[in-house]
Amino acid sequence: MITTGGEDGPGDDETSVFVDNAEVRLHVLDNGRRSAAPPAVVIPGMGEYADEYAWLLDRLGDRRVLVIDLRGRGRSDTPGTGYTWEDHIGDLRAVITSLDLEQPILVAFSRGSSYALGYALHHPGQVSGLVVGDYHARHVGLRPEFAEQQLRSEIRGVPVASRMPERAVRGVVAQSREVPLWDRLRELRCPVLVIRGTRRGRIVTDELAQRWQTSLPTVEIATVPGAGHDLWSRDPDSYLAALIPFLNRFPTPPSEAGHQA
Repeated sequence: MITTGGEDGPGDDETSVFVDNAEVRLHVLDNGRRSAAPPAVVIPGMGEYADEYAWLLDRLGDRRVLVIDLRGRGRSDTPGTGYTWEDHIGDLRAVITSLDLEQPILVAFSRGSSYALGYALHHPGQVSGLVVGDYHARHVGLRPEFAEQQLRSEIRGVPVASRMPERAVRGVVAQSREVPLWDRLRELRCPVLVIRGTRRGRIVTDELAQRWQTSLPTVEIATVPGAGHDLWSRDPDSYLAALIPFLNRFPTPPSEAGHQA
């Protein structure tokens, strides 16, 4: 089922859409544009929520742009269980199929990148492109103490405990497991861009960038000068300079090209 915003209190507006994945209601920001370009689906990281990425709705040209609140984040439901890698991939599937998003480009950040990678591997040929935001080619199995670390930490000055319900943080950690994806990268059927920063705190160091290039020779690596793991908050324009040329290379999907002829 799909419902639109405006019915759930402060913060909802005409850009909000709600999609059901079984018993979990997912919130999505959607600029609602209709364009020949493949839509961009933005997937935030561990403790991030869609509203932080609302600025992207109007910064990626005329294309349709959507930002997902994964389960346990933002305005999506927080179930008592169901935080595995596969559950999050299922959230992406529910949004993409429910909203009829043809051949989307997945634009992911941090841990959201492992969900995007999983989706592209589970549904080969159904993704136009994949953007990995400063991350490994693996779904990281988290140690139990990581939950406490997260609940004591901040992202962009906002405590994670205020960003994400405690049971969601603990659920993600408890149900995590290591899923190595380096050896599967050559199964991908779409172009891949890895964006990284230059400052301390980045995940994709020079050594990890080399591993990306060895494991997937066709990968593109773009660097945001002055950024750490947080790729955009210091300088959004520099992040866009790394992202937009990749997005703009994708042709019109064949079905849409036929409608235009």
